[in-house]
Amino acid sequence: MRHTIGEILQTIRHCCYQDDLRGFKHDLMMFAIPDWYYFNLEKSQAYYLPTEKEDLLMRFFALEPARMAQFRTADDLPQAVNEALLDLVKKHAWEFRRMGLPWPDSAQVAKRLGKQPEDPTATFRYADLLRFLRVTILQKPVVLLADYFGLPPLIYWQMETAQVPVNAEIIAWLKEVLNTDDLRRYTHATDLKTAVDQAYDGGFVLEEP
Repeated sequence: MRHTIGEILQTIRHCCYQDDLRGFKHDLMMFAIPDWYYFNLEKSQAYYLPTEKEDLLMRFFALEPARMAQFRTADDLPQAVNEALLDLVKKHAWEFRRMGLPWPDSAQVAKRLGKQPEDPTATFRYADLLRFLRVTILQKPVVLLADYFGLPPLIYWQMETAQVPVNAEIIAWLKEVLNTDDLRRYTHATDLKTAVDQAYDGGFVLEEP
């Protein structure tokens, strides 16, 4: 059995939006998809669209592009769509839970481990700078910074506790955020908070990479 693009799109829209056409059209506008174009696709008897268009439509519904192939051959299309949406809800629920998972205080762990700075004459380590920015300036959880840098949370947290070296990408990020080519201004500061306050301009430092 194969389902047309029109069947698939209609089924997904009904499952996601029910009869809320106003909300649906608003979301189409946010994706720069003309509503007339979309509704014409719902009438389509074609089985395939160009890959980039199928991918865009799946992303619009927050579904993985690979789902389109599953929907195309599903024995029960509404059931397949509902299962995909349920998986999406579970994924988002886990992501919210993951964001809230408590991590051991990296400052306390670093203090207990007693690791020495990269430079013996320094007062603070790169790990201290990273942790200070996350906790004091950004006020973000470990998981968010780990995701931002494309790292497993445990690896990122180990960087904050100086158990593993801070990588070159993060060192470059520290320099950018702190407006310097030489981090010794901060690693050798007597008061890290004052030094950072003088450099940080309140800009948004977690822009899309």
